[in-house]
Amino acid sequence: MSSTYTYEACPRRYRFSYVDRVPEPRAAVPQHWRFGTVVHRGLEAGYLRHRDVGFSANLRHTIPTAIAATRDSWAAESMPDDPKELGRAERVVAASLATTRLLGRDILGVERFFRAETREGLRVAGAVDLVVRDGDGAIEIRDHKVTRYTRTPEALAGDLQLGLYAWLARRTWSWVRTVTVAHHYPLLRTTVRTPVEPAAAEHAFERVRTTALISEADREFAPRPGKECAVCAYASLCPDAAVDDSKEPR
Repeated sequence: MSSTYTYEACPRRYRFSYVDRVPEPRAAVPQHWRFGTVVHRGLEAGYLRHRDVGFSANLRHTIPTAIAATRDSWAAESMPDDPKELGRAERVVAASLATTRLLGRDILGVERFFRAETREGLRVAGAVDLVVRDGDGAIEIRDHKVTRYTRTPEALAGDLQLGLYAWLARRTWSWVRTVTVAHHYPLLRTTVRTPVEPAAAEHAFERVRTTALISEADREFAPRPGKECAVCAYASLCPDAAVDDSKEPR
């Protein structure tokens, strides 16, 4: 899914990341994105702890483990030496876990990696933040979004990422009959959900498949300069990157 989004946004960025495999300097990634990664790592550690030792639907016992993971990720992501911002990340993680109710035995995967291969040999893969059992033959796929902008259930139903996750889950677990996808917003302590029909999941897969075939045949990887250049970690390597002259020193 990430490679599909990257190619659609800018084939040259795709080349840097997936063909040339140029390491992405974390300090060049926007700080608010890295803040989101830190929160993800904290939640991941908390859910893993609950899956392994949780005996009730209360996740408060996981908070110390999650806070330790948050601090480790803060350093790994080259975040600034800012105790106030680190404290904010810790509070977001702790509050999210404290207000979540989920039995450990219903956690089917944390950062669950799915992979499937089509009859034509195309390998499709994706990692899901959280997968939980949602009743007999039903699952819910949750993606953590560290933002204050929420999407509607209608928007989620057509989301490429969630649709592809649903497609992969159905091919991994034959017992799955119903898939619900969700965006979990830890900053807002809310979750938006919607069911994904098989046809919508197939549509998401076809979009990924089409992009994969186009990128495989691409030999030029022409750039698409625009607003995305401002948040591209490879902008310094690209002579065609769009530059906001208004921010140049006078």
